[in-house]
Amino acid sequence: MTDSDVIRDGRIFGDDHLPSPIVGRNSHMNEVTNALAPIEDGLRAENCFLFGPSGVGKTTVARAAVRELRQEVLEVPHAYVNCWRDYTRNAVLEQLARDLVGAALPRSSSTSRLIDLITNNLRGPGVVILDEVDQLRGTEVLYDLHDIHGLSWIGIANREVDLLADLDDRITSRISVAYRVRFDTYGEDTITKILTRRARGGLNPGAVNEDILRRIARLSEGDARQAITALRVGAQMASREGLSTIPARLVDDAVADAEQEVRQKTISKLNTHQRALYEVLAEEDGLIQKELYARYQETHDDPVTLRYLRENHLPKLDHYNLVDVEQRGGTKRYSLVGVDSQDDTLSKS
Repeated sequence: MTDSDVIRDGRIFGDDHLPSPIVGRNSHMNEVTNALAPIEDGLRAENCFLFGPSGVGKTTVARAAVRELRQEVLEVPHAYVNCWRDYTRNAVLEQLARDLVGAALPRSSSTSRLIDLITNNLRGPGVVILDEVDQLRGTEVLYDLHDIHGLSWIGIANREVDLLADLDDRITSRISVAYRVRFDTYGEDTITKILTRRARGGLNPGAVNEDILRRIARLSEGDARQAITALRVGAQMASREGLSTIPARLVDDAVADAEQEVRQKTISKLNTHQRALYEVLAEEDGLIQKELYARYQETHDDPVTLRYLRENHLPKLDHYNLVDVEQRGGTKRYSLVGVDSQDDTLSKS
């Protein structure tokens, strides 16, 4: 049997799928589209930041708002940068030079050269989505973007405090007036509606009933990404058994497997500092912060300071549910989430 026995269109369950309409985020959509609205009149849009935990629709809302804008202004220059992958100043500017203005980049272009390429070739006001903006190594690129006439950004991060931790005063002053759009965790009813739409588009008719969708939603605890993954995994499990519907007995395993799959995707995106921390904990779990930092210093070729690690990299591991943080008095102890052994953790990532 194949997945096609239950799944009609697997693309519906992919991270890149952009649904229409966006379920449960009307007010958030309105705030972002209002920030972008000046572009329709040929003016620079307002910068805005989207804050909230993982799996609550921040990236989806940002992309959908740009999609709506492009329906009004067909040729609006736009770009998407995943700052977890492109986390240096030049990497961001290179991506923007390619996507915003279609520039052919000389080898090893300097920062000033990249800024000139974008500035001189940007035709009309444009917008950039900076996903995982708190992963930037050095935030002077935000100052660069602010100085490019007509360019605005949508920055996406988990918490504002993490983004601001490493900003200098001149950058802070530039972003202090930006819109803040805050996302809370989805409720069970909203995730059930999201799953219903995904099932309608991606599964064969009758493949899943509402009770199953609601149970997946409940077990996913507000994380839509995990819930959507669990629905796909459940459909694949059913197909492998030769079934045409997803039975209730598969739901718990599907949710557990989905949680592991999402975790492994997150691990694969870790930068070198976060990866070093994760691997230290995989070898010796349950370390206090000073012990963890000492092991990290031994394994990383270019370690950052303890303060930078504490304010930037460790919170990211916590926000993405990769580590548990136990605080006793003034001491924090870090342990990996959902890992039974070193082999289970690192061999799959």
